Amino acid sequence: MQTDRKKPKLFDIHRLSMDIGRIVCAPLPLILRLKRITPEGEKYREKLCSGAIVAANHTSFCDPFVVGVTFWYRRVFFMAAEVVMKNKLVAFLLKGIGCIKIDRNKADLEAIKKCVSVLKEGRVLSVFPQGGISDEGSMSDIKSGAVLMALQANVPIVPMYIHQRRRWYLRRTVVIGKTIYPSEMCAKKMPSLKDISTITDAVLYEMNRCKESIK
Repeated sequence: MQTDRKKPKLFDIHRLSMDIGRIVCAPLPLILRLKRITPEGEKYREKLCSGAIVAANHTSFCDPFVVGVTFWYRRVFFMAAEVVMKNKLVAFLLKGIGCIKIDRNKADLEAIKKCVSVLKEGRVLSVFPQGGISDEGSMSDIKSGAVLMALQANVPIVPMYIHQRRRWYLRRTVVIGKTIYPSEMCAKKMPSLKDISTITDAVLYEMNRCKESIK
């Protein structure tokens, strides 16, 4: 089971830019007509009240914005590729809204440590486990980084599928699947590669279940 942690403050002067963003995003689900459902077609009603990883597909540069709007009531941190944050001004702005720089060309242990620290503080981290923008039909494989971080921080993973609209005026739909608890699936202090692969497959299965529920 996930251990109890102190809940983050509703508003924090040290996270002022993120809190302003949450205020701006609050009415957007209604304005953008964002439809949040489960794979069973029911309205998604759960709330993320503690640390969690949101694992979503990635087909557009708008996806981080969609995740942020979906969970507007929480400060959502994101992993951003180093190439996106090369410009100092852009890096400053992205860090202000909760982006953590990661070098995808190597095992960026420093970035992983920052992400795990954020999760242990009871915060929400958005991850795109496909490793970059992929074609909408490509959901055959995902990376295991989210599972490793979830195990280290003892937090759940929330699988999510962002459906791309065929027309700009149509409602945008996000499907949020069953929450997965990696620490319950593997209680070992040193999980094996097989353990990690099994949990990663479970996350991928649930993401695909979300995708396949779209008609």
